[in-house]
Order: sequence, then C-alpha cells, then structure tokens
Amino acid sequence: MSITTSRRGFMQLSATSMAILSMGAGFASLTGCSKLPAASGYQVLRAGDIEFLSALAPVVLAQSYPGTLSPEVAQERLMHMLDKLITTLQGYAQGQLMMLFDVVQSAPLRVAMDAQWASWAQASAADVERFLTSWKASAIPIKRMGYGSLSKLLCMCWYQQPETFASSGYPGMPKKVNITHPA
Repeated sequence: MSITTSRRGFMQLSATSMAILSMGAGFASLTGCSKLPAASGYQVLRAGDIEFLSALAPVVLAQSYPGTLSPEVAQERLMHMLDKLITTLQGYAQGQLMMLFDVVQSAPLRVAMDAQWASWAQASAADVERFLTSWKASAIPIKRMGYGSLSKLLCMCWYQQPETFASSGYPGMPKKVNITHPA
C-alpha cells in the first residue's frame, strides 16, 4: 500500500498505526502484559521492557557500547536514563511507547512484527540486527516510526553521559572562562 504525503495519506497512516497498536495492546492486555508493575527501582520500565531494550542497546549503539563502563554498569545506567526520559514524555506518547513494548513482549506478536519467537534475553545480536533492519526498511510506516523512535531514545540516553563523549568525538561541556577587565 503506497501512502502519499498528503492529508489523506496522513489519515491513512494514522488509522493504520492506531489499528496495529490497538490490536497489539488489546492482545497484550488479554495476556496480562500491560498490567505488570514497573521493575524495582524504575518508574515506568517493566522487566520485559528492560530485557527488550538491553537486547537492542549493543546493536544500536555498536562500538560505543559499553565503552569505558562495564557491561553491567552501562546497562543499568542506560536503563535508568531511558526510564527517566520516558517519564518526561507526554501521556499519549508514553502510552504509545508502552504499547510498543507490550507488542514486542508477546511471542506471537513478535513473530508477526518480524522478530524471533524466543525471548529478547535469548536473542543473538544477529537476531536483533535482522529485526531492526526489517523495521527500518519496512513498507509499513508504523514499523519505520518504531525503529526511529527506539534508535533515537537509545542514542539520546547513551550519548548524554560524560563517559561517552570521547567515543562520539564530543570534547565535553564548554568550560566557563572568567574574563577580568582591566580597570
């Protein structure tokens, strides 16, 4: 289905996206996924969300992850930063993101969305790469939007840490220079 960049195309995209996410969220709510509480120490991220995002991080962030940090510290810090960022999203955006997490946590929906049947903890880097590539190159706009959202969230949270500045070529925050004027 070709969707043109027009008001009609935007409406088609919105209706298709809403239908897919609603079906996924409905299925997830029937299985009890979306009713799970946040993981210990987190405000919104659930254990399954952390498992999913932890599987994506090494593939999306490539050579810069875990950088100078140990893998455990890098994962914990990244997940807490993602949790903090997600809590700042407006209610609608946060709800849509949580629905996306619900969809990728359900094995039948994962397979329908071009991911593996096994849990994200069991996914290899090749499985995650294949999943991300299929979403990035999909003819379905909601998948491309999901890919962009997940990639941007991970990158924003990872590269704002001082330990990652060197791997991105960023020299660090500007230093305040006190200039004294001769009297």
